[in-house]
This record gives sequence, C-alpha cells and structure tokens, in this order.
Amino acid sequence: MLRAGLLGDYLIGAVWVAAVTVAAYAWPGTLGLHSAALLFLLPVLLVSARHGAGPGLFAATAAALAYNFFLLPPLFTFRVHGLDNVVSFVVLFAVAVVTSRLATALKARERQAQREAQVSAEVAELAAHLAGQDDLSAALANGLAFIEARHGSARIIGRDALPRDDPAFGPLDLSAAAWAIHNGDMAGCGTEIFPSADWAFLPLGRAGSGDLDVVAVARRPDGTRLPLDSLRPQVSLLAQTRDRLILGQERRERQILEERDALRRTLLASLAHDFRSPLTVLQGELEALARESPQAERALAHAQRLSRMMDDLVGIARIEGGAVKPALEPVDLVDVVSAALEASGAAATGLRITRAVPVDLPLVSADPVLLRHVVVNLIDNAARHAISMIAISASSSGGPVTLRVDDDGSGIPAGEEEAVFERFVRFAGSDRSGGSGLGLAIVKGFCDAMGIGVRAGRRDGGGASFALTIPAFVAQAP
Repeated sequence: MLRAGLLGDYLIGAVWVAAVTVAAYAWPGTLGLHSAALLFLLPVLLVSARHGAGPGLFAATAAALAYNFFLLPPLFTFRVHGLDNVVSFVVLFAVAVVTSRLATALKARERQAQREAQVSAEVAELAAHLAGQDDLSAALANGLAFIEARHGSARIIGRDALPRDDPAFGPLDLSAAAWAIHNGDMAGCGTEIFPSADWAFLPLGRAGSGDLDVVAVARRPDGTRLPLDSLRPQVSLLAQTRDRLILGQERRERQILEERDALRRTLLASLAHDFRSPLTVLQGELEALARESPQAERALAHAQRLSRMMDDLVGIARIEGGAVKPALEPVDLVDVVSAALEASGAAATGLRITRAVPVDLPLVSADPVLLRHVVVNLIDNAARHAISMIAISASSSGGPVTLRVDDDGSGIPAGEEEAVFERFVRFAGSDRSGGSGLGLAIVKGFCDAMGIGVRAGRRDGGGASFALTIPAFVAQAP
C-alpha cells in the first residue's frame, strides 16, 4: 500500500497537469500547438525534480494523454494523428525519465551530504565532550553517555572479560562479541557478521588489528537499523581519546620513575663520594695495624671490600649518567692483570689462582683505569663463588685479544647468560648469589663504553666463564 506522502506526490503531479491542460485548452489560438506541447513539459520537469521518478513518470503519462486528448486532432480521442504528434508524445516520456533520474541522483547526493554533515557534527560534539579530559574513566563514561543518548544502550566490553553472566547478552551476542574482539572489526546487529544479534560490537581501535576492547550498542526497540556509519567514527574518536590518555598516564609514570632513578643515582654517587675519604683514612690506619694484629688484617680486608663497593656505586652512577668517557690508549694486559690481582681481595681467600697471560701479547686499545676496574670486578666475582680455583688467561690469534676469568663454582643457569649483566639480578645457587649485584653490570657498562665485547658462559668441567674481546692497538701511520 502506498504511503500517504507518496499519494500526495502523485496528486500534485495530477494537479499540475490539469492546470496546464486548462491553460492550453482555454487559449489554443494564442499558444499554438507546439507552444502548448512545450508547456506540458513544465509539470513533468517540476514533479520529476521535486518528487522523484514515479510521480514524474505519472505526470509525463498524464501530460501526454491530456495533450493528445484535448489538443491533438482528432480532439477528445486518444488517437495519434501525424508523426510530429508521435514525437511530442515520446519526448514527454523521455524528458520525464531523464529528469527524474537526474533528480533522484541529486537527491541521493544531497541526502548523503546531509548524513555526512550530521555525522561530522556528532563527532565534533563528542570531541567537545571529550576535550580537556585528563581522567580515563571519566572520558570513557562521557563518551558512552553521548552514544547512549543518541543510539541507545551502550557499554565497553574488555577483550579478556566477555559478559557471559549478563542476561542482556545471548549466545549469539557473545559469539559476535568474541568475533569482533578477535578480528578487530564490526560484528552483530546491522553488520554482515552475525546480523541477527541484538547488539552491535565496534572495536575500540584500528580495524583489523585484533584483540581489542569493543563498544557494544543495543538494537533499537523500534527495530530501525543502527547508524553504523555514524557510530564507527564516534567509537574511533573514543578509542583515540582512550589511547591518548593511556599514553599520557604512561608518560607521567615514566617521568616519575626517571626522576626517582635520577634522585637515586645522585644519592648513591653522593654517598659513595662522601664515604671514600673516611674509608681511605681507615684503610691507611688498618694497614699500619695489620702488620702487628691479625684482627686488624681481617678488618682491613672488610674495609677494602667496602671501598670496592663504593667504587661500584660511583661506577654505576657514571654509567647511567653518561659520564663514562674512555681515553683509549695502548695497554699491556700483563700490567692490567697484575694490578687487578693486587687490588682485588682474591689473594686473601686462599683460593688457587692461576695466571696464563703471555708477555708477548699485542697491546690492546682500552682505557687503563676502566679496564683495570673491569678485571678487578671479574676477579672479585669469581672469588665470591669459586670453590677452589680461579683461572685467568689471555690469548690472541692475530686479531683481538681474548681475556678470560674462570672459576669452578656453581656456574650460571642456562639461558641467563645475558641477564647476568643486569643490575641487582641474582640467581640462587649461581654466580650471582652474593655481592652487591652491581659488579657485573659495571663490567658490561665499562666494556660497552670502550668498545670491548663481554660474554658470560659455563666453564667446561663446571663453573662460570667470563670472556673479554679487546681490540688490539693499531698504531697510526705518521
């Protein structure tokens, strides 16, 4: 059954044709037959342009019949007399078809432009609602309230929390939600995926990325189709706002952590610096007493260990602060190893220490102070965990020089060879079960600054093995 509005369109066409017919019939001598034919085009053009193809064709038919019946001889019959009359009859229909098609296309473009303008207006309004929001929960609540006010019940469903116990969601809705979350695309009511569902599910993020939270919008009670073309940009804007706020929170949290780290580094460096002067004095006094008292010798060993810990704190602060600037020069590994053994506390542990550093090794390119600190830390690390022996060896095959420090302790757990160089990382029953947890991190930091490779592994026969790959010094030609 035709709607009342559509019947009105047809009635308007009939009224226009009747008015033109009266005018043409009343003054036939004034208008002439051909002018009257042109006059009958007016209702066809007007009705087709304003009311569409159906009323336009109806107006064309009525105009052609009225023109034939009242103006073309023989009058008051529907007989067509002459070729020119046939042409006039056909032209009326052609004009109606062409005009109605053009008018329909223009109206469709107008409606599309109006829809796009409405969508843009709603998105702009939603953006105004979300602007200035610094709280993630408040922003999401405002966005959902905006969608609910225009499109019906809405809620956010997390990718890890399907509402299986919510009676509002049936099995088909849950399947559509799971599909939308997994595939990152729309599903449910009004879409091609699970169209019979009572809810539409739109991903909160870039389509196709998968594993996203979704916005669920309920089917309208009156059964009309959800405007997904309007909902999609609104949900996209809500997702952008959520991502922006999350990034802002992460940036603030990271800034707080960085400020805490900077404060901690400053505090550690300050404490280490302040402790070094009294420790130096204390070591000097204990060295004098150690010549006569075994107790003083043990106290001296502990003071030396504390001094090395202070050096570690200063070293890690320099690494993290970017203050490590090595001065590379030719260095003899024999001297470095001898100085490191003298500075470390390994000799006092009673462990068997073997050293195989050939005197004919090529000079290496390194900072002597930093390299000595690296070797001291490796020897101290080995001394803490060795059972009976520490082995220091060096070799070269014409390229870089490899310096190794091995022990016969419990070794490093498999797969943790890289993690052993991280700060404060310890492995129970391994070569990181004692100490401050900074020594090997300093080794890694100083080696990176000097361009020296360092790696950790398991020693053949048990224990840990640390190897430095040090570039050989190459003299520059004058």
